[in-house]
Formats: sequence, C-alpha cells, structure tokens
Amino acid sequence: MPRLTPVFVTVLALAVLALSVAAAQQTPTRRPVVVNATCPNNANGPLNFTVNPWLLELNQDDNVRWNLSTNSNKNEIVIDAKADSGWPFQKRQHRGNGKADADDMNSNAQGDYTYTITIYCGNDKVVIDPRVRVQ
Repeated sequence: MPRLTPVFVTVLALAVLALSVAAAQQTPTRRPVVVNATCPNNANGPLNFTVNPWLLELNQDDNVRWNLSTNSNKNEIVIDAKADSGWPFQKRQHRGNGKADADDMNSNAQGDYTYTITIYCGNDKVVIDPRVRVQ
C-alpha cells in the first residue's frame, strides 16, 4: 500500500476532482424537431401540421435542428422566441429552407420557454406554438 504522504493525498484529491468534473460535463447533443406542414394545393387555406416533440427537452449546451419533413409541401421555416418569453439561445430567430438550426445556447439557460414556428400558406401566415424546457 502506498504511503499516505501529503503529496500523495494532494495528487489523489486532484485526480478525484478531475474525474468528477469530467463526469459532470455533458457533451452537447443536436436535438431534432420534426415539423410536418402541408397547405392545401400550396395555396391559401388551413394548414395541417404536426410537431414532434411538442415539448422539446434539452440539457445545457444542447442545440436544436427543426426539420420540415419530406411530406411537407412548404420549404421555409421560421422559429421565433415569443416576445413575452426568455429564450435559451443567443439569437431570438432561426430560419431556413427545410431546416432551422439553433446552436448558440446561453450559458445560464434553464427552465421553460415558449416559441413559435411560422409557416406560410399562400397569403396566410400560420403560427404554431410549442415549448422548450432546459434542464
């Protein structure tokens, strides 16, 4: 058995501390959200949609990709933080063709957030209102 000298105890304590810090840090994960949005004949009218998951649960430093499904007949997607809500990401709007990415989470993000997904059907603007939770 090694002799418990002050140097040995210090090295052992530092090793245990390093292991516990490494275990506590989580690797950021890209979390997918699939949005299926179809407009009737790509014209004005009601939008059929699904959002999966509706409640997006994230860990600190995770990022998100909202994907329009291959069944969607729309290709632009706009994600906005609601005006009355905080937002876990630095940018409050994310948009794109077929997908929108958020990979800039704030270091102090925690709790529940509301946001909107906007899809356009002709001249009609359709706003979907899901949630994000950062644990």
